[in-house]
Parts: sequence; structure tokens; C-alpha cells
Amino acid sequence: MILRSHGIFQIMSFTAIIILSAASYAFGQPKSDGIKVGLGETVITPKENTLMYGFARSQISTGTHDDLHARCLVVEGADGTKAALITLSLCELEDTWGKRFCASISEKTGIPEKNIVISCTHTHAGPSVENAGEAYQKFLVEQVTASAVQAWTNRAPGKIGISSTEVFELGRERRRLLYGGMHPDPEVCIIRVEDANGKLLGVAFNYGCHASGLDWSNRLFSEDWPYFAIRGIKKSVGGNVWVAYFQSAEGNINIGYQAELSAVGVDMPVRSYRYIEKKGNQMTEAVLGALPGIKTSGSMEVRTALDTFDYPLRQSYPISLDQAEQEAAAAKTKLADLEKKPEYSGSRTLDKARVDVFSTGQRLGAAKLFYANSDHPKTQKIEQQTVRIGDAVFVTFPGELFADIGLEIKKQSPVKKTFVIGLTCGPGGYLPSRKEFIDGDYEVDGSPYSPETEQVCIDSSLKLIKRVVK
Repeated sequence: MILRSHGIFQIMSFTAIIILSAASYAFGQPKSDGIKVGLGETVITPKENTLMYGFARSQISTGTHDDLHARCLVVEGADGTKAALITLSLCELEDTWGKRFCASISEKTGIPEKNIVISCTHTHAGPSVENAGEAYQKFLVEQVTASAVQAWTNRAPGKIGISSTEVFELGRERRRLLYGGMHPDPEVCIIRVEDANGKLLGVAFNYGCHASGLDWSNRLFSEDWPYFAIRGIKKSVGGNVWVAYFQSAEGNINIGYQAELSAVGVDMPVRSYRYIEKKGNQMTEAVLGALPGIKTSGSMEVRTALDTFDYPLRQSYPISLDQAEQEAAAAKTKLADLEKKPEYSGSRTLDKARVDVFSTGQRLGAAKLFYANSDHPKTQKIEQQTVRIGDAVFVTFPGELFADIGLEIKKQSPVKKTFVIGLTCGPGGYLPSRKEFIDGDYEVDGSPYSPETEQVCIDSSLKLIKRVVK
């Protein structure tokens, strides 16, 4: 066995590319050969304009820049173990949706519900599913199911290879932009899928970065920067090749802008289709550069595990309600004074004042929610899954995991090729790393979790990983 040795309401991701190696396995020689692979893709773009999701906004869509999709990879081991990895071009979904999708898929394919992973790319240019109406909701369940049925029906003997590369300039650590904003985990996992004769059928990549390059003013449906990455890859390898993006640990990673500035509507040239196309092209180049070197195999094991863990929740808040109210009032007063002075128009000083109003207002809102209840639940039940394909393991998290935590899971994992799939269906919200609770700010002030939750997440993930590598 090859071991790796290493010394209030949202979460994040990192980079991974899936490519299974024929040369060696981190789990020893497989017990049997002959995997089957299947690929499916359906359009899930709303047919009518509807409320969009992201940026706490209320804009109604006006059209479509590029279609949203459900994309599915099915892998069946020689022993009959089946697993489905599904990615949806949506922001996030509650667990009730995951259960609806899995029940429908399992009924029509026979794949056990516990072996189906459904995640979102976290595009902020998609619909609010909860507000889209019954017609779209029914359509969404049908189309997600159809992508899996298509993959299941088309499955045939094939090969998979899983490997990784790095892309440094796409995602930025948005809480550290003044320090260079380097992504703490620039790894991209790549999955290469072939038929039994070695013909390329599909490519998937897994990387942690918000798919929210477009700002609140955009009213067109779009997969955001992943659209351009997928388009670029398909242009090179062929339009009939299936290409998909799986989100990773992205809680503190975006294309390079401050979340608070975005929240107050500051005009930033990077929040444009022109810029996200350049970002998508960076991923295209990285994937295409690594793809030829990925070795594939049709002989490997497929294993899965699922469990529920108790994640610690906040039992205290950093400031009192009175302090929060005073901060918010002072910020509003300062902004009002600056807005009266023409010389401050368009200045960074005025932008900062607007950010302070937003941040203190958010903190006040979170404080009100916290202090409204005297009896705080100590834990939140979180469901996680692991899927092993050959010498690679994928572990899930149902929210926006900070990239630092995802990186630590990978470092401590007994499997060299360990990757995180974030934004699976379940409780949303950011899960910040422990050190970030000192600085607070947007992602931390609104998080329901405690500083101790980071270690629980790492421990829970490692427990699940070990269950599929025995």
C-alpha cells in the first residue's frame, strides 16, 4: 500500500482532476478486472425567466448566456459495485433535493442511493430552485434523473485514469488579497474516461473556486468560468467528448475580488464575461497539458461509504447585541457623512465605508439570530460520502469548506490521491478554518459552526476514507 505521509451559513472548495493510473495502485492489485463506465448530460436551464440565486439578490433572469447542465459519471466495478458522481450547474441545494434525486435515480437504475453523489458547481448565475415554481422543480428532477439514466444505460467496458496538476492564477484566496491571494491548494484533479479500446470518452476536473465571477448585475443564466473551461477543453478534444466540473473546497476562494466589495455593488472590471473567459481558459490549458500523460486502466476496485457525523455549532458569539448595534449605527453615520462630500465620490474610502455598513449589518443580523435563542443546539448532523475508484478517493462535504481544511484532509489521508467534492446537497454555509475565527468578517460572522469544527471535519473525513481503503 502506498501511503501519503504528512508531517451564519456557508462553506468552500479546491482543485482536482480525475485520471486513474494503470501502473500502480495505492490499494494493491485489484481483486477483479473489468469496470464499466457510462456518461450522461442533460440541460437544466429554466425555460422561463425566474428569480436568480446568489448575492442575496432579487433579480429576475432575462435570458441565457450558456445552458446549465446535469452531468453524470457512472462507474461499475467487476464485483457489481456501482457509483454515480453527478454535478449540477446550480448554486446549492438542501438535503431534501438530494433525497428526491437519489430516490428517483435509484428507482430507474438500481444504483443504491448511498452510492450516488450529487454536488453543485456553486454558480451564482443560476435559478433559485426553491422559488422557481413546481413546473421547473419537476423538470429539474426529471433532467437530473435522465442524466444518470443515460449514463447507466450507456455504460460499457472502459478505462479510467485519475491524476492531478496545478493551476495557480485561476482561484485566489479572497481573504488574503493584500498578501498576494495565493490559493492554498492549487491542485486540480483530472478524471480521464476511455472506452475499452482507449478512445477518449470523457474528462472531469475537480478544483476549489467559487463559480461566481459574474456579479449581481448579471441577469443571464450561465455556468460562469467553468463554462469557458469546458468549452475550451471540448474544442480541443472533440465536441462529442463529455466534460464536467466538480466543485471542491472553495469557501475562501474566488477569481480574485473581495466578497464584501461585491456585496455592496462596487463596479469591478473583473466581474465580466470577458474576464471569466480568461479564467476558464487557464483551467483549459492546465487540463489539456496534463491529459496526455494520464494512464488509464480497466482493472480497478470501486468502493463507497456513507455516514452521518455530529458537527459542533456556535455556543457563543464574539460580540454582544449592544456592541453589534453600536457598530452598525456608527458605520451608517460615517457613510452618510462621506456621501455628503463630493470629493469622496468614487474613492476607495467611500467603498470601504459602504463595506463597513454591510459587514456591521451582517454581524448585527447574525448576532440577533444568535441571541434570539437561549438554548443553542450543540451539534448539526452532517452527511458525508466517500467514493474510491482504483487508487483515488473522493470525500464529500455539503457546504462551502475552506480550502485550508480540504488541504489538511488531503495531507492527513492515507491515500495519495485524495480529493474533496464540495457543495453536495445538505446544510449550506461556510465552514471556516479555526484560525479565521480571529479575523471574523463575512464568511466567519455568518457561519453556524464553532472553531472546533475544523478538526471534526478532518477526523470525520479520514474515518470515511479509511473505510474504503481497507
